[in-house]
Amino acid sequence: MLPRILLFLSFASPVFAQDGQQLYTLYCSACHGTDGKGATGGAFPPLAGSPWVAGDADRAVKLTLKGLTGPVEVLGKIYNLEMPPQGAVLPDDQLAAILTYVRSAWGNSASPVTADFVKAIRATVADRATPWNAAELLKLHPMPLEKTALTNLISQTYAGKWRSLPDFSGLKAENVEEEHDGIISIRDSTLKEEFAVVWQGGFEAPADGTYEFLLDVDDAGALFVDGKKVVEIKGVGPMNGSRSRKGKVKLTKGNHPFRFEYLEISGNEGISIGWKGAGIKDWKWLSEDRINPAKIIPPLPIAPTADRAVIYRNFIAGTSPRAIGVGFPGGFNLAYSADNLGPELIWTGAFMDGAAKWLERGTENNPPAGDKVISLSKKRYLPASARFRGYKLDSAGNPTFSVQLGEQLLLDSWRAESGSFVRKLSLSGGSQPLDLPFSDQPVADQLSLESERGNLQNSDGKTTLKLVPGKPATVTYRWK
Repeated sequence: MLPRILLFLSFASPVFAQDGQQLYTLYCSACHGTDGKGATGGAFPPLAGSPWVAGDADRAVKLTLKGLTGPVEVLGKIYNLEMPPQGAVLPDDQLAAILTYVRSAWGNSASPVTADFVKAIRATVADRATPWNAAELLKLHPMPLEKTALTNLISQTYAGKWRSLPDFSGLKAENVEEEHDGIISIRDSTLKEEFAVVWQGGFEAPADGTYEFLLDVDDAGALFVDGKKVVEIKGVGPMNGSRSRKGKVKLTKGNHPFRFEYLEISGNEGISIGWKGAGIKDWKWLSEDRINPAKIIPPLPIAPTADRAVIYRNFIAGTSPRAIGVGFPGGFNLAYSADNLGPELIWTGAFMDGAAKWLERGTENNPPAGDKVISLSKKRYLPASARFRGYKLDSAGNPTFSVQLGEQLLLDSWRAESGSFVRKLSLSGGSQPLDLPFSDQPVADQLSLESERGNLQNSDGKTTLKLVPGKPATVTYRWK
């Protein structure tokens, strides 16, 4: 009946329960198994012991009436099958009988549901024409959360604008909360942009052994056990499995100091942390959100050699679709927009991780893999008539980008040198000078700019350079 999940509720009398078992066998057992453990060796979602069966009856009835599409997690495993709607097949009394049986069989102990209850729920969803997805149902009817392996958990929230995880030792928390259920969650956070949270407590290891931790976040996070970093995700990016990372640590049985640092930079936010080990094969979760471990792919670092830069031509998060990424020796990186005709991102450390695109054909924009990502601009500042004329590489792979502005040609060259970026600009043709914006947002707290001709102008946190035809200008970028 349901190539997915059944969350079933119904009535209580012995006769009615028997009817529910017969109806379940007829309509549901082909997928979920006569024992409720999932047919064909667990290829389908189990109902025995499933939290989807327990708790809120509204969720189960809505799911069964309208069906379910997309991935769903049941008892630590992700299923991605389609459950067809049963509302047109099963009348209220039969659906109620099946649900009651499932909620009371195989060790389940949820309350029964009546035909009148199903009828009332059916009326509320009568206009819905498409199946639910798991997120929709859980938003309407959250799953009861179980206490995790974390003890004495405390969260501290900080407001601030950072591009990488800050040093929290000198910061004052905006809010401190005791998390008695041991669950890491940001659902109730009053801050939605530009904030960080630190959770501290203990991780209760059930036995001696090697433990594996699974992390996915939007945007950055680092997990520590016994004071040692186990796994970390840097940069800006989505929580969709494409940036997930794993880390292992050996633990003795008992309580170990636990710390998780999280940074939300922009856009959506999310945290997913799972663990297993010491005889535990399925993922157990420390967070309210959970991702599909099956999506995890090993990193594929794209990096320059010791003496030559590397080019990355693919979608880069934080810049325009026609971005050209350049990774320079020494850990300096650039994303130049051929759409907006200028540099939009610079960052230090690792360049790009090509795994999502080159191994998995992912559709998400790849975030920079390094640290201290600085957004210089997000818009086109040259005239609409200006045209990108491509780029050339010198023998060391350093790029020179060309832009045509009527009869004038702008050349924009970049190289890494002595712990900094060196940018050389020249304008040829005509006599009209060009006011060239270097950033359209404040960057003075992160970056210093130095011009050999002293022709940089600063106003309202924005930096421009007056470029005169025939007089090249060199500007050095240094991170603070």
